[in-house]
Amino acid sequence: MSNPPAPDAPSPAPIRLDEVDSTNRWVRDHFFELPDGVLVAARNQTAGRGRLGRRWVAPPGINLTVTARVERVACGFHAGMILGLAALDMVRAVAPEVDPFLKWPNDLYLGLGKLGGLLCEGIPVAGRIAGVAAGIGINVNMTAEELASLDRPGASLRAATGRLFPLENLLEELAKCFTRWYIIYDGDRGEVTAAWRRENRLLGHPVTVTDPKGKRWQGIFADIAPEGSLVMRLSSGETRRFDCGDVSLSRESLRGIVPEEQP
Repeated sequence: MSNPPAPDAPSPAPIRLDEVDSTNRWVRDHFFELPDGVLVAARNQTAGRGRLGRRWVAPPGINLTVTARVERVACGFHAGMILGLAALDMVRAVAPEVDPFLKWPNDLYLGLGKLGGLLCEGIPVAGRIAGVAAGIGINVNMTAEELASLDRPGASLRAATGRLFPLENLLEELAKCFTRWYIIYDGDRGEVTAAWRRENRLLGHPVTVTDPKGKRWQGIFADIAPEGSLVMRLSSGETRRFDCGDVSLSRESLRGIVPEEQP
């Protein structure tokens, strides 16, 4: 196991690939050759994947597609927390006029539109998880027209701000933010968990969860369990836990979270 970095440790220099099928797959294949905490980015990802086997659309040179090599975490979910919080900080640094938030279990949102998604995959060795390939795709320079062609509501920094963003600058900022949150996690795992919980603004709001069998459940997003499960309070007063599933957003879900006029 790698030693934790010093509190003032610089970010490992990101690795830049021109084209790859999947940055997650590349990190998994090279996991034990890479320094811990390094980010691997690709200009073009030909077979990007999201959760549940969905295809992640990323036009070449338009969006940010990155995977972090993470070793010192208790589970894959924690790697996603670290990378998700880093992505929020990066977006707020480069586009302070927007207001992103996290949506359980691993999405980055602006209003009703998905700005980014995470996919964390464990590295199994001799019956244990030796580390995690934590991937994220963020819509950066997609136009409103390109977003409209997606199969679900999407958001991008360009569509939200009217500005183009150099991907190289965003990658460097994300690397700094990731290193900072990784160091915090090394020192106080609870601080990261609490921050991630705060950024899930749907807590206390009505949501619909579609479980892995396709059944839809409606209720109040009551809590997040320490291991990352969503706790829903049903209308009967019963509580139900979901380890995975899709959370559907509505105007009612976001009431008080985003302005009424925000898409």
